[in-house]
Amino acid sequence: MPIRLKNLSPLERSSAIMLLVSALFNGVLVSLNQTQDIIARKALHAQDWQLMLMTMIWPVANFFSVWWARVFERSCHKHRYFIVAGILGRLTLVNAIWLATMNEYLVLLGLLFASNSLIVPAQNSIYQRNIDEKRRARIFGLTISLGMAVSVVFTFFAGRLLDAQEQSFRWILVVTGLCGFAHAAVLSLIRIREPITDRICEPLRWKQMLLEPISGTLKLLKENKPFAKFERSFSIYGMGFIMMQPVIPIYLVDKLQLNYTTNFLAKGIVSQLGMLLLSPLIGKLHDRMHPFRFISGAFALLMVFPLLIVVSSLWQGEALMPVVIVFAAYLIFGIAMTAVNISWNMSSIFFAGKQDASIYQSVHVTMTGIRGLLAPILGIALMKIFNITAVFIVAAGFLASAAVISWLDNRKLRGADLAPANSP
Repeated sequence: MPIRLKNLSPLERSSAIMLLVSALFNGVLVSLNQTQDIIARKALHAQDWQLMLMTMIWPVANFFSVWWARVFERSCHKHRYFIVAGILGRLTLVNAIWLATMNEYLVLLGLLFASNSLIVPAQNSIYQRNIDEKRRARIFGLTISLGMAVSVVFTFFAGRLLDAQEQSFRWILVVTGLCGFAHAAVLSLIRIREPITDRICEPLRWKQMLLEPISGTLKLLKENKPFAKFERSFSIYGMGFIMMQPVIPIYLVDKLQLNYTTNFLAKGIVSQLGMLLLSPLIGKLHDRMHPFRFISGAFALLMVFPLLIVVSSLWQGEALMPVVIVFAAYLIFGIAMTAVNISWNMSSIFFAGKQDASIYQSVHVTMTGIRGLLAPILGIALMKIFNITAVFIVAAGFLASAAVISWLDNRKLRGADLAPANSP
């Protein structure tokens, strides 16, 4: 059932409108997330090790999310953090107009992803405190669909422009930076409802700032066992997902020799169709299902993606068929990642209950950094020792394991719910 703004409370309505407006600008930023590796390989001639580092920047930047969230939690002026992150992490992309080397590109991406590690948990606070729990995932799904509509259009024209004039990638990055800052600025205008629990708005001492997030993370994972299991499954999935990332542009650019338009069509458009068309529906399913059951299905479907890439790499005969198979793989990838993306952003609110969801999301984001240190190295190592096909086979194994473990967690949960009250 679609969400009608008139059925929302005044706070929900104003927050939802601002979130939808911010999604328009975020769509341009999402386009870069899908195509940054193709730009690196084709326009900046990135080496394999540079692609590996580029893949590691996002999760490593996420590692510091738990510290950002601790500062954000204690602040009484939360809107300022959106502005700061927008200036330091997004507006700095304007410097791409002078971009000349791959290493400079890595620095700009590092700043971009560092800002995301603050904005993502902070945005979760908006959903937790300003949006009713029965509508959160569906509203989030609407913002995703709107953002994807912008992303698809921007990606298509970016691909066409780059095929006509490759050096125009600098201007594409400039526009992306301006839109990314606008996204953060709009979020800063949303006034977050008073916290669920009382806060002390005093700045943390350095010792507290450095050590409390670590001890707090360990304590949270120890005390909230279901959330710890959720993180375990996501870590296994993350190993499979991240290890593919530095290898994919090598496969598409070097082996299949696709131009910008075709690359962007597969990675930036076909892969986004799921988020564009199905986000509200999948968000509604997320609202009705336990996260364990939800991610089990998402990981199982995502497993099909690397398996189809393997089929395309082994195909003998006409050159067109491997490209067709890759497009089919990205179509399935888009549907699966729509579910993963919604769960990645919304499930922490489920496990947080009445506690601050930004802290849970920061732990979730930080865990991405831990696996992100290992997975890209594993992917490149497998490619060098064996071949590209081996990377996707191992990745499929990780995804299958994550799906099965999550399914078993859901069965145990159901068994506990159905057990007699007097059972041991």
